[in-house]
Amino acid sequence: MNPILISSLALAGLAAGWGLRAAIVRYAVPAGQPARRCCPACGIKILAARWPWLPLAPSGRCSACGQRCGPPALAVEGMTAILLGAFAARLHLGLVLAAACWLALCAVPLAFIDAAVRRLPDLLTAAAYIGTAALLLLAAAISGDWHTLAQAMLGGLALAGFYLALALISPAGMGLGDVKAAASLGTLLAWFGWRTLFAGAVAGFLLAAVYGTALLLSGRATRKQHIPFGPFMIVGAFAVMLAWHA
Repeated sequence: MNPILISSLALAGLAAGWGLRAAIVRYAVPAGQPARRCCPACGIKILAARWPWLPLAPSGRCSACGQRCGPPALAVEGMTAILLGAFAARLHLGLVLAAACWLALCAVPLAFIDAAVRRLPDLLTAAAYIGTAALLLLAAAISGDWHTLAQAMLGGLALAGFYLALALISPAGMGLGDVKAAASLGTLLAWFGWRTLFAGAVAGFLLAAVYGTALLLSGRATRKQHIPFGPFMIVGAFAVMLAWHA
């Protein structure tokens, strides 16, 4: 365990999380609507047209009217810092760690966006898969571990195929965004082994089931109400990666 690496990546995650706020605000809109640039309350421009990825105020509130324009203060920054620091503590330094950090940087805004508007934007799911696959390809090229790379690629396809089958069976409960996100999560999970892939997939369903049951028991939801699945598949996958691999 390298304390300097852990603290460095945690600080990098804190800074990156601040920037990720812009992605969350920009794409946390219902499907079919244009990306957001203005405060939904007062209409003032909060994201520049030319530089839409510039960080927002850490408070997550509009500077003009004080309306919250995204997640609570430090929610995104804290989650990103924790994930990157945790991966630094659990994974060996190298391209696999870089792949895990890249996936975390894409998955954090995906989780917040899905929780807000029940959609997983293609731009982020594509970036997650391409970046993760490319870094694992480089890791295999350097180490010569092509078998593990093939396992990872097959695992990503298998998990995405499984989610695609669920989406075809129940389109209201599972969307194509979940299928696309599963490709990158499954690829990294399968890099660590088939059991890790299976455990990561099951963990997402268990977390969703626990959350859904809690909502039903508290009277905050009905049996017909659907909840966004993306945050649970992301949290479940990362939790298994961190707990399983030393």
